Amino acid sequence: MRSIGLNGFGRIGKCIFLQMLQSDAYCIKVINAPSIDVSKIEFYLKNDSVHKYSRDFKIEILNDVQFNINGHVVTILRSKDASKLDWNSHGVDFVIDATGAYLTQERVREHNVSKVIMTAPPKDDTPMFVYGANHTSYAGEKIVSGASCTTNCITPVLAFLNETYKIKQANFTTIHAATASQQVVDTANSKSRTSRSIFNNIIPHTTGASASIFKVLPGLAEKISGTSVRVPVNNVSLVDLNVDLDATTDITAIMKGMESCPYIHVCGENLVSSDYISTTCPSIVDKHACMKIGPNSFKIMIWYDNEWSYSAQITRMVDCMHTYSVEDKHYIDNVSFAGKNVVVRLDLNVPMQDNSVTSDYRIVSCLPTLKKILKDEPRRVVIMSHMGRPKGIVPALSMRVVLPILSRYLDEHVEFLEHGLSSETIDVLDRSSDRRIFLLENLRFHPEETDVKADVDGSKGRVLGKLGEIYVNDAFGCAHRNHLSITGGVILNYAERVYGYLIHKEMNALNLITQNPYKQKTMAIVGGAKMDDKLALVKNLSKKVDTIYICGGNINSILKNSMDEYMQEVQSNHARVVLMEDGLAATSLDTSVNDSSHPRVKSIDQLGESEYFYDMGPRSTITLHKLINEHSIVFWNGTIGVVEQEKYRRGSEMCVEMLNHSMRLHPAQRVIIGGGDTGGFVNKYENNFTHISTGGGASMEYITFNSLPGISIFQKNVENAG
Repeated sequence: MRSIGLNGFGRIGKCIFLQMLQSDAYCIKVINAPSIDVSKIEFYLKNDSVHKYSRDFKIEILNDVQFNINGHVVTILRSKDASKLDWNSHGVDFVIDATGAYLTQERVREHNVSKVIMTAPPKDDTPMFVYGANHTSYAGEKIVSGASCTTNCITPVLAFLNETYKIKQANFTTIHAATASQQVVDTANSKSRTSRSIFNNIIPHTTGASASIFKVLPGLAEKISGTSVRVPVNNVSLVDLNVDLDATTDITAIMKGMESCPYIHVCGENLVSSDYISTTCPSIVDKHACMKIGPNSFKIMIWYDNEWSYSAQITRMVDCMHTYSVEDKHYIDNVSFAGKNVVVRLDLNVPMQDNSVTSDYRIVSCLPTLKKILKDEPRRVVIMSHMGRPKGIVPALSMRVVLPILSRYLDEHVEFLEHGLSSETIDVLDRSSDRRIFLLENLRFHPEETDVKADVDGSKGRVLGKLGEIYVNDAFGCAHRNHLSITGGVILNYAERVYGYLIHKEMNALNLITQNPYKQKTMAIVGGAKMDDKLALVKNLSKKVDTIYICGGNINSILKNSMDEYMQEVQSNHARVVLMEDGLAATSLDTSVNDSSHPRVKSIDQLGESEYFYDMGPRSTITLHKLINEHSIVFWNGTIGVVEQEKYRRGSEMCVEMLNHSMRLHPAQRVIIGGGDTGGFVNKYENNFTHISTGGGASMEYITFNSLPGISIFQKNVENAG
């Protein structure tokens, strides 16, 4: 969680605030804005002459210096002297200085806070970082500059061109939108041409981007020069870059290469400046405006929203600084895979029907991690996963089925390692110097995967250890398993152990429940087939959330088993426990047995000895709807009815509808789905839920125990390997 303080609330400060408001990764605690009247804050945030963004937020004025917006209780400070701003007492970790007044390390230290980002080029040797150009070289510096908006636009493109083709020389002109330094009408006192009216003039101007480029990309020193003109538009600018390259190429190859770069967007539409308003990518190459102008000489036209995309870049650098200091060396963004052999444990256990994949959601979920690894140009990547729960080799559960899907998404051939964890696989890898992506056969074809003790001589573990130099785990859905490929001793022997983006995303989402950083009113909907599976989860949730609504087959367990002592313990904790009041009752799921197997609505005190609830009833629906609207965070694990049968599906469908409706009414509300059967069910319906976990059992255990075996392994030292 990033605890943010904003110094300055003008154009950039406002844009950063609005963007961070949309993410649970940030907690905006303080704004220093001497001229802001708290009673006008809602008007200021909801009205803008330029940007397109969601206005579906509500503001509650708490007092003269505080307001609540989307769960953020924000305090307004009013001082132009940084030394008088007590950021620490408000729990601020990061200060984003958007004033333009604090541009040296000496001045920035007046803020007296652990980390500060300047939103302008510094006037001293403060290090500058641009996400997409040199952010990977960040090494824990406490005070940094995000450079200028123009530098953020041009350096990702220059970095790509220099890395791919080697730049000989380049020059650029920034055709820049008006800023606050221009005058509305001509004035007499200014010393520069900015004294002239921006309304009807194109105004030549200087740019500090040239000097900034050399600091961000030192290898281009003395090779780049640039200038600027200001034009009468209120936002979106354009860089006209002319570049001479060392390597022979053509414009088609350059465009294709840029399309594969994650930091550059190539636009093939014939758009104009206003079409790029509120875009978050700082380097949007206009494909049709680019051209060859001589032998290995090219003109590259690059659009950027000088307010919104620059603010997004500053936010990305906050993330870089946070992950470096908090997530440690095991987080994927802090590791280079260049030239190395990488073994990646994923959860590619896709659902199947008639030997065909019915959903590739799990494959898509792990693509960011795979693409990050491949972008680093590793020597080879070996992907491993399980499929189903076979006892021995079961051809129908071969990993071959995901080969074409992986190849299509990665746009690269994936070689199949049919021998799995065996010496034959190592031989194949040693001979396959022309391939770089491999998929290992189903791990669970080997009993040693699930029963490490079965690996008496350690042969499977030794093979696993030879597959690569770096071990990456992004299989959140399996992270609660003590399996060879997840927690085996051989994993601890890897010199580098890394967890990927999916695990990171899952932990961030579930931490809203376990940590509740905003101290919001939180509710858990606990459904599912039987209470036995949920005992530890409910007990732990009762200490963390405000309300637990128990429904589904759990009600049968509570009513028909002696659970009074357990329920008394749970109800004595923090949470209010609410039981489903009524439901569809029958003696059997099989309606052909007798008349009593046909469902009837009954209250819980009317349930007969031979009857069971298979879905919730109308009174329960009303209660659940009211509770959902009363809470800011809702966690749902376990379907409400037996959704495999259409007549018992309505309760779960209505829960999806109620959650969607509540999120529309309350834009700040967060809804987290606990994965497993619940995740599979809700994915069939249109929804805008905050997070749908990829692992049902894993999400339950993470919330219950605050960690998982496959995650805690990253905190263990190599010397602990057994």
